[in-house]
Amino acid sequence: MPSDDRPQSERPLSKPQPKVAGSRTRSARPRFTLPYTVDPKDEQIGFLTGIERLQRDAKSGGYGVFASLVMHGLLILLLGLIVFQSRHTADGDPLIAIWSQPGERAERVAKSRRSIAVPIEVASIRGDRPPVPPPVNPAGEETTTAPIGIAPVNVTEALTARNPRTRLTNLEKLGGSPDAERAITAGLTWLARQQTSDGHWELHQGYPDAGRSYMKTDTGATALALLAYLGHGDTHQTGEHQQVVSKGLDWLQKIQDPTTGDLHDQRQEEGRNAAFYAHSMATIVLCESLAMTRDEKLRPTAELAIKYLIGSQHPDLGGWKYRPLTQRVMLGDISVTAWALMALHSARIAGIEIPLDEFQRSARFLDQVQAQGGSRYKYEPNEPESRVTPARTAIGLLCRQWLGWPKNHPPMVDGTKFLMDERNRPQWSAGRRNVFEWYYITQVMHNMGGDDWKQWNQAVRDAVVRNQVASGNVKAGQDVRGSWSPRPEGAGEEYADKAGRLYLTAMCVLILETPYRHRPVYEE
Repeated sequence: MPSDDRPQSERPLSKPQPKVAGSRTRSARPRFTLPYTVDPKDEQIGFLTGIERLQRDAKSGGYGVFASLVMHGLLILLLGLIVFQSRHTADGDPLIAIWSQPGERAERVAKSRRSIAVPIEVASIRGDRPPVPPPVNPAGEETTTAPIGIAPVNVTEALTARNPRTRLTNLEKLGGSPDAERAITAGLTWLARQQTSDGHWELHQGYPDAGRSYMKTDTGATALALLAYLGHGDTHQTGEHQQVVSKGLDWLQKIQDPTTGDLHDQRQEEGRNAAFYAHSMATIVLCESLAMTRDEKLRPTAELAIKYLIGSQHPDLGGWKYRPLTQRVMLGDISVTAWALMALHSARIAGIEIPLDEFQRSARFLDQVQAQGGSRYKYEPNEPESRVTPARTAIGLLCRQWLGWPKNHPPMVDGTKFLMDERNRPQWSAGRRNVFEWYYITQVMHNMGGDDWKQWNQAVRDAVVRNQVASGNVKAGQDVRGSWSPRPEGAGEEYADKAGRLYLTAMCVLILETPYRHRPVYEE
């Protein structure tokens, strides 16, 4: 029997047995022949009470008394076991997390959703995690007031630094450099050469060191490439790569499910790992394009994609995973949840209203994966604190920043110190390179600003720029100039050896664009 290597929270606890409509199963067992005759009066009444049966059986013979006592005793024992089991289950059985039926869609989730204004306690998941530390006042002192509320940051001018004039005028002040700009330009040019004739990109084929076949997600590849162009200020209306962006955006809109809003191109394989990464990234593309151009033709598509995303969030615990979540489906994970949450913030930037309780649910999920008072983060709620990593911690802190944690909140300060530890310093070498981790740490430190940001930015920028492929074959299928190679293989968490050259190239471009891709959350 093949081994099941899925995380524990994704495995069904049991397989439901199929039911056949209109049929019942009866066990074959011998019928008792009672040692007495039925009184005609009893037949007229139609039944006897248990005590009357015992009294009559005692008069008519021992076998009847014995059989009746055994049956009544077994019944009492069975009822006692049921009561005991129900109490035991209520006190702390693990949360059951199984796949929902294939036909269950986001609309059904949305209809059954309850609007929850305050966090709930789930004993089987909560375990012994420490409480969220008290908030701090503007002077940096701890207060005794209620825990920090959810107050998503102001996003009014979040994308304005992408404007080419603003970017070039303030490049070094923002944290960019001429060398980084040249690397970004070369990377975007390589991406443009990989676009297919109908406007999409592919992870799994088309160039050296492509991703593995099981990583196929044309939506994910297309969204990653478009995010890189949008981050540089190119849109479907303006910019050097206007036509490239326009074709890619058209392709995304065409593959959207007009009923549900799902943007994943492999809908026949719902539940694959790439599904909600791809949908969330594509949703960000639609929302950023709408925000940057105010092209109202994009609004219906963006709103439908957001509706699908909201309907797919776990109705109580607030996370996202590989398919729409319900009470009966597995828990979310911090990686997918971060992309989905960023899509909701991108919707706000585009002027699409998002109910506050969606962010409250997201914060509730972060509470379940936090460690050390919120200064560290793990992948899933049921994991031990030993599963904390710098990448997961950076993801959690970035989400907290966008949800309104103050810059001087003690867990934020402690968490960023952990990220800046010398052991996490960017290093492009076998087993150490981790653009997945660098992507999130760079954003967290960009928001924090100050000397730590300057030191981190210079280190990661130099590592990325220095390792770009500067020359090589430009023949179709062998084209590598301006890209980044996934060899040598980096850290396992990076996934570049599986997702391939296009994934790594897009992530490197996004890292280099961080100084102006979003304005810092704590910008004065």
